Amino acid sequence: MEPAQQAWQISNRLEQKGIRSPLLTTVSSPDDRSLQKETLGQVKITRVPVQFALGQYKISFGMMTYLRQYQLLHSHLYRTFQTDCAFFLR
Repeated sequence: MEPAQQAWQISNRLEQKGIRSPLLTTVSSPDDRSLQKETLGQVKITRVPVQFALGQYKISFGMMTYLRQYQLLHSHLYRTFQTDCAFFLR
């Protein structure tokens, strides 16, 4: 099972138990506004546009605004802009 599917499964099961567990991720094409917010099952998913990439390292400055809202963060990948921001913001 890929990391995105694992994250959704965990979040959906937490939501079923009444524990708020939204997913934050990025979208590479800022032109596709239709994908930026949606709900799958009980999980609210927010996709924040990527401004630019350094190889596979995708920079999304808008992600920092969202990450500041949470006290507990869980990542399914490492060495990404999101995990680096979460480390320094928390």
